[in-house]
Amino acid sequence: MSLLAPIAAHADAAGRYPDRAINLIVPIGAGGVADTSARILAQRLGDHLKVPVVVQNKPGAAQAIGAELVARAKPDGYTLLFSTSGFVAAPMLIKGFKPDPVEDFDPISLIASSNNVLVGANAIPGGRLKGLVELAKAKPGQVFYGSPSGATTLVFEYLNQVTGAKLEPILYQSTPAAWADIIGGRVHATMEGPKLAQGQVQAGKAQVLAVFGHKRAPEFPDVPTVAEQGYPGFGIESWQGLWAPKGTPAEVVRTLEQAVVAVMATPQMKQEMRAAGLDAVGSTAAEFGKELHDNAALWRKVATEAGIEPQ
Repeated sequence: MSLLAPIAAHADAAGRYPDRAINLIVPIGAGGVADTSARILAQRLGDHLKVPVVVQNKPGAAQAIGAELVARAKPDGYTLLFSTSGFVAAPMLIKGFKPDPVEDFDPISLIASSNNVLVGANAIPGGRLKGLVELAKAKPGQVFYGSPSGATTLVFEYLNQVTGAKLEPILYQSTPAAWADIIGGRVHATMEGPKLAQGQVQAGKAQVLAVFGHKRAPEFPDVPTVAEQGYPGFGIESWQGLWAPKGTPAEVVRTLEQAVVAVMATPQMKQEMRAAGLDAVGSTAAEFGKELHDNAALWRKVATEAGIEPQ
């Protein structure tokens, strides 16, 4: 009887999960797209699981502060990480970056993706990727992309490698600062979410040259993807995902995975995410794990070929 008791207690505890509030740690400041989508998810996931899901913003150190808090948390399903694809790129850019996005967590689900667009200054001839590539090849060292993040840098270096162009980086503290120089003509290109780019483009202050992802953006249906413009196989999307601390019981991960898949499939969630400029996904844990490994391998290869050393 004494041998069976712990097993029964464990099964009973698993069956009750969750029975109290879940803390959702967002390692990014409030007010951005990631924070908005995290709060949408928290509300709908809480409704589905019938417990509060409480968003806590813990920004800083390229997402490491919030991520480390989750990595060190008790692996019981009550402290989760909501982060972005930029988190996976961080170890290729920051020396000694911890925690490891792939090894130190259990993946739950890829929540949503964003088909980012290649924004160009109005001076780019032809209004498409070809004009930017030809300009960069004609004026080596004189054509610049604005990068407010390490993830943006890696995307543009990948674009350089695929197209044979050599756009040079100018680093910014924020996306609005990069936009100011795009509009002012001091920088030739940057990366932006389609929803956020729409206003500036409609105002005639910039143009969209291409879509970085695998499919066209609903906001710019006439703009071809990079792949459609002569570079097959190219397809990079930003995304947001949900992680648990490493060692979280499989049944807890499964409960969360199934809840997220159900929530993200609803028409309401698809509509709310689309309003934020995102496509609702809601993948399985296995699918998200593969995406993490694939992303890490790609960015490691791009960084190596570009000669980028973690700083």
